Amino acid sequence: MAKPIVIGDIQFKTKTAAKAEIRHRIGQYEAGDILSIADQVFFEELFKLHDEYFEKIGPGIKHIQVEMDFHRNRCLYIHRTDGSQIDISWVHCIQPASTKTVVSTAFRRAVKERVMTFKSSQLSEVCRCPILNIPLDYENSHVAYTEYSFESLLDDFLDQVGVTFESIELINPSPDDSDQRGILKNPGLKAQWDRFYDSNARLTLMSAEANLRRQG
Repeated sequence: MAKPIVIGDIQFKTKTAAKAEIRHRIGQYEAGDILSIADQVFFEELFKLHDEYFEKIGPGIKHIQVEMDFHRNRCLYIHRTDGSQIDISWVHCIQPASTKTVVSTAFRRAVKERVMTFKSSQLSEVCRCPILNIPLDYENSHVAYTEYSFESLLDDFLDQVGVTFESIELINPSPDDSDQRGILKNPGLKAQWDRFYDSNARLTLMSAEANLRRQG
């Protein structure tokens, strides 16, 4: 059975599906183009799976640029914050996700509606990014965690209920589901997670660019 590939909050059932999405995103650009903020977020998450990730990013990523290799295929270059640049193979990043990663994305899926509801409600009140002061809309805004990261929240929850990542059972979504992340099988655990999340998650709305800089 094929193991899923997880890139940020997106889960792909197979390497083939992940590669198709990556090629589609890169194929929208010409040599010399700089990736959009949304695509940079996606590829920065992908690059974390590279076995030389820290060597590649160096002091940090300023932007990612599309270039052409010797075979006239589109490739990616990281432009670092210190002015240096280096190529990076996205193919080397494609690898099956760990059990912890797959389960974590299922817990993210479980609270997706809560996050989207927060985003919609905030957009009706918050017109500009609190960090970069640029206008916010549904496409360019991100919901970010303050005080505690999502990973910290989930670790605390699992400690509280006394379960491990390996012991949690998931249900595969239907093939026509646009969200291919796993679904928590135990409704009781899902209800406990909902209550814990509502009590402890601290969210804020900012631009995708500001959130990207914050994570870097």
